[in-house]
Amino acid sequence: MSHASTSRPVIENPRSDIVLVGTVPTRSGKAAQTAEAVVAHWRSGEWPPELLSLTVYTSSEGDSVLTYAQWSAQEPLRQSLKEEGSISDTASAVPGAPAPVPYRLYRAVRGSGIADPAPVAESFPVAFFGAENDQAARAFVDALFAGEEAAEGQDRDYPGGISANMHISVDGTSVLSFSEWVTEANAVAHIEAVWEPVLKDLGGTGLLYRHFRTLLPTA
Repeated sequence: MSHASTSRPVIENPRSDIVLVGTVPTRSGKAAQTAEAVVAHWRSGEWPPELLSLTVYTSSEGDSVLTYAQWSAQEPLRQSLKEEGSISDTASAVPGAPAPVPYRLYRAVRGSGIADPAPVAESFPVAFFGAENDQAARAFVDALFAGEEAAEGQDRDYPGGISANMHISVDGTSVLSFSEWVTEANAVAHIEAVWEPVLKDLGGTGLLYRHFRTLLPTA
């Protein structure tokens, strides 16, 4: 059993060993409808004890839904993915949707200009980059952070920037950048100044998302 919450997941949750990330393309303006279907699908099945949270996001343009599911262990997730009609099978809720991909958090940094406790994040820039293998993916992330620090400084005092969280897929072929920002205006300003050149030069793909709903296990 699960219940809906307005809370955001703690990306650096020490209990989270692996995350399952899926994207569902939708018709323009239909993201909320698709997100409701995804939430209903995840609530319809048995909630595995190893599933810590599932958060659904909708893109600002209304043409994509993203799911971010935190699991406490990899093996139960692997078994769940193998089971037909499994709770982790997002594609069964939206025919033709790409299969979700398992990631692990590799590095995370927090903005120094944010108060403690941090305000609630309202905007989530998400970007994906391809990689040859895990070693190459780690080198890519390390170089990206090193380049940012050389250009912007280690403080990362970006207005409204809460955190940047870099994930690497279990098979090492994908890097996921998942950031948290106080407002969409803050995020857009950073994207235009910093991320658009990175995406253009490195061949990544990115979208801006908003929180839709978080599902948590019922105690």
